[in-house]
Amino acid sequence: MKYFKQLMIEALYPGTEAGSALDRNNRITVFAFAILPGLSPNFNSFILLASMLWGAYSLATGRLALNLSRSDRLVAISMSIYPLVMIASIFINPPYSGELDWIFRLLPFFSVWLILPRMRQSPDGRLVPLFILGAGIGMIATFLLSLLQIAFLMDRAEGGATNAALLGVIGVLFGGIALLNVQSPRSVEQRIAILGYAAGLGCVLLSGTRSAWLVIPVHIVIFFWYFRKHSFHLSLRSLAITGSLLLAGLITLGSGQILDRIEALQGDLTTLERSDGEITSLSARFALYKGALSAISKDPLTGYGPQNRMASVLAELPDNIRPQLSFTHVHNGFLTAGIDAGVFGIAALSLMLLTPVIGAWRKEPGPGRDLAIALALLLFSSYVITGSFGIMFNQKALDPIFAYMVALICTDRGSIRFAPVVSN
Repeated sequence: MKYFKQLMIEALYPGTEAGSALDRNNRITVFAFAILPGLSPNFNSFILLASMLWGAYSLATGRLALNLSRSDRLVAISMSIYPLVMIASIFINPPYSGELDWIFRLLPFFSVWLILPRMRQSPDGRLVPLFILGAGIGMIATFLLSLLQIAFLMDRAEGGATNAALLGVIGVLFGGIALLNVQSPRSVEQRIAILGYAAGLGCVLLSGTRSAWLVIPVHIVIFFWYFRKHSFHLSLRSLAITGSLLLAGLITLGSGQILDRIEALQGDLTTLERSDGEITSLSARFALYKGALSAISKDPLTGYGPQNRMASVLAELPDNIRPQLSFTHVHNGFLTAGIDAGVFGIAALSLMLLTPVIGAWRKEPGPGRDLAIALALLLFSSYVITGSFGIMFNQKALDPIFAYMVALICTDRGSIRFAPVVSN
């Protein structure tokens, strides 16, 4: 309890140095943003929007300067190309429908310009460890909520995300972020790191998000790379024993969900071999992919605009299948971008996905750069792998998470060493 009292002091109370109140607001915002994704991702959208409005006001009134480095500007411009391409595709592809709604959805991708100057008002090395710690605490709380859902309400856990697939993406990403805190010298923070990672994997299993299962081995490779370069204050024997016990518990707890999802996949594969027209999760994806590729081949340069996305895909499919495919995207982020804006959309999306890696890689060498690269690779791999089989962007939860994390990755210099959130 003493640790959490000290944590609240670190997060909620300003210090005595200049700009400490602004730093305090940054700490509260970053900490809340890390905790909330699995519990109520709509609040993440609200936090990002409020931060953007405050940033725009501060820049307009001169309270903050647009002190972006050359590397920051490269990241911000690369992020901005995607929404600009999508906005252009909206207006060059009639008929028009909900233009303002689509433009509003794209606003998070401009946020680096507005929120990075504010983040820079905090001392180097203060915000990223707080974000990592918050990710662990948030995952533990989300896992407990997911357990209650599985026990009493649902076949697949959704946490507070209201979507099982979304919970899977958030679980694998924020669980991976939480584990980076194993390098903290504080034993409490180490325990939160391990439990947070286990909780994130638990959310992935209980949500039954098969695409998120594919991310786990990739994240393990990233952890091996990072921890091999940086020592952590936990014995390998202790980590192996704790990890084995948690893994055994997770497998036992999620075995029913794992078997159900594997059996569902086997059933879908069996259905594919029949020609009776039955639509399953897998056959729906194949139909959407086929329709998307056919539509893109007919208009590869400009696409059809996001407002005409599904109409253009369904037009390529047989009449008996169309009524059974009531989706808003084609369950592949790259094909979705191709439908929306052609090859320019795919190129802009690919560039935007690389922005966290670009921002981290261009830092000066040092432990801060390595930590930023680890965060960037966790973010990049989570979105690319899960987005290749399901959701990626164009919805309220994953867009602000990606944009906010890109800004956070850019905040610290490469020479900054990791420091625990509570130092005494």
